[in-house]
Amino acid sequence: MSVVSSQARLNLKTPEAAFLRVLSEEFGFSLRVSRELLQVGQEMLAGGQPAQAVRPGQIRQVVVSLAAPFGPPLAEVAKVEVTLTVDAGAEDAEVRQRDGLAGLRRGRILRLTEEALAQGGVLSQEDLARALGVEARTIRRDMQTLKAEGHAVPTRGQLKGVGRGQTHKVKIIELWLDRQGYDQIARRLYHSPQAIKRYISAFLRIVLLHQQGTEVADIAFLTHTSASLVQDYLDVYQQALAIPHRAEKLAEELDRVSSGSKPGDLAEKKARLNR
Repeated sequence: MSVVSSQARLNLKTPEAAFLRVLSEEFGFSLRVSRELLQVGQEMLAGGQPAQAVRPGQIRQVVVSLAAPFGPPLAEVAKVEVTLTVDAGAEDAEVRQRDGLAGLRRGRILRLTEEALAQGGVLSQEDLARALGVEARTIRRDMQTLKAEGHAVPTRGQLKGVGRGQTHKVKIIELWLDRQGYDQIARRLYHSPQAIKRYISAFLRIVLLHQQGTEVADIAFLTHTSASLVQDYLDVYQQALAIPHRAEKLAEELDRVSSGSKPGDLAEKKARLNR
């Protein structure tokens, strides 16, 4: 039995595959429309706000608060509970098939550290080892590789005295503005092309809402994204305006997106959620 065929069978058992099958067989949607609906659902559920319910593939973990000072013993500093996506289903399966177990683990390290930050927490190497079921030395080795490749891994040890640094989602947007393709960015960041496309879609929606005069807090509400990530994306947007080739790419994509659909009205959406 080949690794590829075995992985393909596992992919068919994911929640994403089941959802696509229901849309196709029970609702008669085409594969293209089904995938677009799946992407919208993933975008709505993958925001930085902590979820009340833990979805399949996620865990809840108590970690040190991002606001906790360095110096006091860990037992004495403030803690927060965060939701971490250890297994992203079909997207992780695709990364494993392409990059192997080590590549999958490195992609998960990037994802988990940013998910914790978005919820006001910060992971240690030991937290990552526990979540991913490996030894701390394996995490240290992966972090050395990621650092050598130019990735910032915001663990508690790395943040000490240097701040948050550039998140991997910001790096994705910058590479895309430099006209690198989804597949190329995905390989570089140990992500699936679908995840890359989802981050870019969220970035464009955030910029459109900003151009309409929407406040950061309201943008975060509308896009199910943390306020810190919204601000990070808006910083990238402002910086891109001063770089000709990025400004050109941005103008092209904003024109394409804005001509297709408009972001939902804030008051209307809040009213629906409060019913």
